[in-house]
Order: sequence, then structure tokens, then C-alpha cells
Amino acid sequence: MLIPYLGEKSRLSNFITPNIPTDIKTYIEPFGGAMGVFFSLNFSKFKGVDYIYNDINYLNYNLFNQLKFNKDFISEIKNIKVDQNYYSDVLNKLNDGDELQKAIQWLIILTCSSTNKIGKNSWLGDSEFEIFKLKLRAYKPLLDKITKIHNWDYKKIFTEYDSESTFFYIDPPYMGKENYYINHNFNKESHKELSDILKSIKGRFVLSYWQFDDLENLYNNFRIEKKMTIMGTEFIIMNY
Repeated sequence: MLIPYLGEKSRLSNFITPNIPTDIKTYIEPFGGAMGVFFSLNFSKFKGVDYIYNDINYLNYNLFNQLKFNKDFISEIKNIKVDQNYYSDVLNKLNDGDELQKAIQWLIILTCSSTNKIGKNSWLGDSEFEIFKLKLRAYKPLLDKITKIHNWDYKKIFTEYDSESTFFYIDPPYMGKENYYINHNFNKESHKELSDILKSIKGRFVLSYWQFDDLENLYNNFRIEKKMTIMGTEFIIMNY
């Protein structure tokens, strides 16, 4: 895990990644978030693959864009020390400044807040921010593998990239948890919309979910596997 994020899936990588096919040309996370599954891949198994990040939340998109392309990012955060007053100030001025400053502000919020209260004053301390500084150099070669970074609605990703050689790892807001996230338009009705799209694509996918009443009806012709966790039952759904 590079960045703490609500629903981030690196803790479930041993459940998810063995199901990802390696005979692909494009790997995409339409609901990118912190891209935990991507960072958990065994890249030695994938040859000649384009890796694509997408998130409709501009703050996530901009952060990944800065992490990949801005060579000054590491030096800019190196001497920043965050305390509760600094954190509160960042919350109040989020979206001020240039793109680099916006990315740093969002990083501070993600690393110093409770993960289920992002965007609210939920100070946890600066330990994750300090750990991030140590992690970033190690993760930079993986960030450099990302080919493209988009700020699109997830539906456009399928329109633009669907093919028989494309793999999608899909981790949408879970049913009933949609309001935990900010800057998106995915709601309760969107779960049916997503199901309809996935029934018609050429590419292969792994979809992560928790149980909800209509889940197995929406995906009754797909392969479904379950894993019990301390948080509940995680499902992955596949079309292969």
C-alpha cells in the first residue's frame, strides 16, 4: 500500500491477484483510488502491458499525475512537518495553489485522516505521512510503469479501451457506501448500470464487492468467489 484509502485492496491481494490473467495487453483500474491491486502485482508475469489509472475524483487523478510526472514531488514533501494545526489549515484551503500544491494537500488529507472520513476533520496523526516519504522512492519505479492517467467517468474507460486483450480490475464504491467517497457520481442506481456494461464487454474483468441483496442476481452468470475477512465477506466476480 502506497497511500491509505477507503476500500484499498492491497490487504486482499492474495485473494485477487492470482485471478488476474497475464496474457493481456492493457491493465486498467476504472475506479483507481490508491490503485492497491496494481501495486500488488507480480510484474515479472506481465510482458508488454500498458497500465492505466483512472479516477473521476480530480484530487486522486491530480495526485497520481504529480507522483508520476513531477520530479520535484519528493523534494517538495521532504521537509514538510504536519501537526494538527497544519492539517486543519490544509483542509480549509484544499484546492488552493498550483497542481503540485493541491496534490500535496490531498496527500496530507489522505495520510493524516480517518479513511472513512476523508474530507472531514478527522486527524489521526502524521505517522502515515512520514511513512509515505520513506515509501515513495521504492514505489517510484512502479509509478513509472503507469502508461496513462485519466480523470474520466468510468463508463468512458470501457468505451475507449475495451478489447479482447484488455483486463479491468473494478473496485467501485460498495452498495450503501457511496457517500463515503467525494467528487464522484456513482450512486445506488449505478450498480445496475455497471452490471449491464460488464455483461457486454469484450475484455476480462475482476470486480470486487461486499454482499448486498441483489448482488448474485446481477451477476448470476458469472464466476463468483468469496473470502471471509474481519470486515465481512468479500466477493470477486469474473467473466472468465
